[in-house]
Amino acid sequence: MLNFSLTDLRYLLALAEEKHFARAAQKCFVSQPTLSIAIKKLEENLGITIFERDNHQILISPSGAQLIEQAQKILSEAEQLINLAKTQQDIYAQPLRIGAILTIGPYLFPKLVGDIIAKTPQLKLVVEENYTEVLIKKLLAGELDLILLATAVNHHDLVQIELGCDELNLICSTQHKFAKLNKVMQKHLAEETFLLLGNGHCFRDQVLQICPNCDPSKNKIANLITTSSLETIKYMVAMNIGVSILPKLAQHNLPPNLCMKPISGGMQTRTISLVYRRNFTRKVLIDEIQQLLVTELLL
Repeated sequence: MLNFSLTDLRYLLALAEEKHFARAAQKCFVSQPTLSIAIKKLEENLGITIFERDNHQILISPSGAQLIEQAQKILSEAEQLINLAKTQQDIYAQPLRIGAILTIGPYLFPKLVGDIIAKTPQLKLVVEENYTEVLIKKLLAGELDLILLATAVNHHDLVQIELGCDELNLICSTQHKFAKLNKVMQKHLAEETFLLLGNGHCFRDQVLQICPNCDPSKNKIANLITTSSLETIKYMVAMNIGVSILPKLAQHNLPPNLCMKPISGGMQTRTISLVYRRNFTRKVLIDEIQQLLVTELLL
């Protein structure tokens, strides 16, 4: 007879993520022996080896990977059950946890949070900025309630709502030769020092789709500078160190010696969307957030 608890599943997910017994135990606020015994009993109960252990590392077995995925769903559903009971009493009883990618959060969060506080001061907010992959993982695990992305998501447990388009333009210094042009040809970008976000940023991939000649993995470009934020890119471009592409969301408070130019091939955009779990119980809040975000994107 199967006999395990939600706590056992939480231990399981912690070890799967940390791949280290001591760190997993610390994450779960228990001793290492407690966690080790629980994992061993869970494996014996289920009749399979979930983790392959040796002196140097912990690996997840193929069958264990499927169990971990299912355990994540079970814990998410259990949390939904608890939240459902609480939200039947008050939809504002629990904090709303919102995530956004790093090229959206800094530009949408300040006004969004201010609007939410003004409209519903009783609602507590938790906001997080991270990479697309991390945000989706946390959303599916129930660690976030909704996320803001700029890429399409294809998952049967998630709902994606398009909020609007974010125009993309080339930016250069007013001292750069591009500043005299009405429109910049894509092929000319590879001849310039190009500033690009680092790996893991979906905006990096979108820029390289617009300017494939600037992809360092496929072409030999004149010069490439990789940074971790759009703000760094803005000020380096203003100093005439190179050129880059900037979304409209980030085109506020620009340095005075920086200008924007359209790129040949028609208007370039990215689509901003709101994503939440299909079984999320507080859909009234989703509607409220959607309205605020659409208004903010239209400004």
